[in-house]
Amino acid sequence: MKRKVILYFMIIIILTLGLVMTVFGVALTKYYYQGIANAFQNHVEAINPIWTEENEQKSGSLEEYSDLVMKSYQYDGAELQLLNNKGELLQSSTGFYEKQTYSIDPNVFSYSTIYKKEKLEKSGEKVLAVYTPLMSEGQVVGVLRYASSLTNVQEIINSLLGYGLMICLGVAVIVFLVSLRLADSIVRPFNEIIQLTREMSKGRFEKRIKDIYPHELGEMSRTLNFMAEEIVKMDRLKTDFISSISHELRTPLTGIKGWVETMESPDGLTEEEAKFGLRMINSESERLMKLVEDLLDFSRYESNRVTLVPTLLEFDTLIKDVVLQLQKKANEKNLQIKLECSPVLIHADGDKIRQVLLNLLDNAIKFSEKGSEIQIYQDVSEKMVILKIQDYGIGIHQDKINYIMDSFYKIDSKSIGAGIGLAISRNIINKHEGTIEVKSEYGKGTIVIVCLPINRNEQ
Repeated sequence: MKRKVILYFMIIIILTLGLVMTVFGVALTKYYYQGIANAFQNHVEAINPIWTEENEQKSGSLEEYSDLVMKSYQYDGAELQLLNNKGELLQSSTGFYEKQTYSIDPNVFSYSTIYKKEKLEKSGEKVLAVYTPLMSEGQVVGVLRYASSLTNVQEIINSLLGYGLMICLGVAVIVFLVSLRLADSIVRPFNEIIQLTREMSKGRFEKRIKDIYPHELGEMSRTLNFMAEEIVKMDRLKTDFISSISHELRTPLTGIKGWVETMESPDGLTEEEAKFGLRMINSESERLMKLVEDLLDFSRYESNRVTLVPTLLEFDTLIKDVVLQLQKKANEKNLQIKLECSPVLIHADGDKIRQVLLNLLDNAIKFSEKGSEIQIYQDVSEKMVILKIQDYGIGIHQDKINYIMDSFYKIDSKSIGAGIGLAISRNIINKHEGTIEVKSEYGKGTIVIVCLPINRNEQ
């Protein structure tokens, strides 16, 4: 990639310098050619008119005055030729000339001086031919053709072009060195990012990009570092989950296995002890089934394989049913549940919403202090139904509240459960296009706010 960057830079600079040299050469050539033409034109204009009252051209024959014209308008270092208006050669300053006709640009007869590059037929030498009108009483009576050799001028132009080429080569070398530095500054971050991704592909997520680059590269570096941190965090949660779920599975299985072994040898067991053992086996089996069901639910939600079956649901009635269902558990901790709700219909999946309410209220009961109370408020706004469940329990630290809905996250690793209840609840609420929010202050309690859309027409 570094070679490509340098190559592209060099192609651009070479094309640019080539264009500059082309424009410079054309401008330089035009400058010198125009300078020669202007010198001849100024020379002609500086000479006093040769047509005086004594020798005024009355016959209109230019040949009779050719010697006078050649003597008056001669220019050192250049050949002068006198042409009539048809372009026919009348006389030359060299004294040697043949019958010859030149093509004259029409602009000459509009009092303009025209120059063009020509090549001598005999010697092959390149000359600059300058055609300027010969005037008499405001009329063009002939054309003066100056022919100046371009050998010396071309040497000067070539010399200047050579200097320009040397400057361009120097610029190209500087640009090449700069492109090396620039390419390295561009490619090095990419190489580091590529190296980091290779390390990540091997499972080494502890690696980080140390240099903070500007603009898009910096954003990419920060994103990769954040991704690595999240993956490490998820790996840690996964490890904690495996440890936690192993503990959650082993505890009821140990109890079931112990009672099964005990009941295989019933000698010495009273009928009451046997019934207690059966109740324990049943209780632990239900606990295992609930744990497995939670894991299956979590898997379905994470893979987006859950289909909602929305119906017209009496939300206030559902809340009362859930409170009644968990009232016994609340009574065991001497908790008082205060409920305030108003009739409202929502279009939702009743089983899924019940699952959310059971989970939230169960958590409130679980983390409430004995003898405290739980307050449940349900209110209706214009387009949403709002449910608040507030407990006065242990609360949550602020540094942990942002993670409580993450999968497998548990505030207390010793608490019962797999840490996926709130994650499942969040998925259910999101699928209903609602929101769930947790506010808490450690030592004072927690408030969970659930907002669900309602259908006014159906209501």
